[in-house]
Amino acid sequence: MKILSALLISTFVFSGNVLAADDTLNKLQGLLGSSSSSSQVTDAQGTDTNEDTQSFDIASLVTMVSENLDVSEAQSEGGLASIFDYAKDNLSDTNYTELAQTIPGLDSLLDNVPALTSDASTDSASVSGLLSKASEYSSSLSTINELKQQFDALGLDTEMITSFISQINSFFSEDKDTLSLLQSGLGNLATAL
Repeated sequence: MKILSALLISTFVFSGNVLAADDTLNKLQGLLGSSSSSSQVTDAQGTDTNEDTQSFDIASLVTMVSENLDVSEAQSEGGLASIFDYAKDNLSDTNYTELAQTIPGLDSLLDNVPALTSDASTDSASVSGLLSKASEYSSSLSTINELKQQFDALGLDTEMITSFISQINSFFSEDKDTLSLLQSGLGNLATAL
């Protein structure tokens, strides 16, 4: 592998084409399997520019949450799906499409949102019952109540929602644009719980 890398580097260095340092670095990273990718974009003036994009592996997020919060993979998938579904409902179609493009596999993760039965809203706990009743009059309370019911359906304590959100924030901390989009979808969910 070292010989192949050295050969590739020397080929780029000694080639007759003069490449920008960033372009050469991006090509080498792509050949060596880096998680960042670079694509050529032509702006309005017809100038080629490099646009760096970060691609995230949703399976890595599921595993990270499962290990860090000591929950099963199915609970991790379901909890993450519920939170991303909540964010999707609060984002414009354009913003959700942008989010889904930066997180490959997000749409298929949403298939894991737990289905709620019609009697799920009649929880025996009085606080949940009050929240359920109040949610009939407020759409934001309704979506928060639905998220709590989804966590209950997964066998997760509803206080785990904030732990899941913290894990998501940590996972996307290197990509401020993705994190910002996600935060706009989550709004003040963590403080509303």
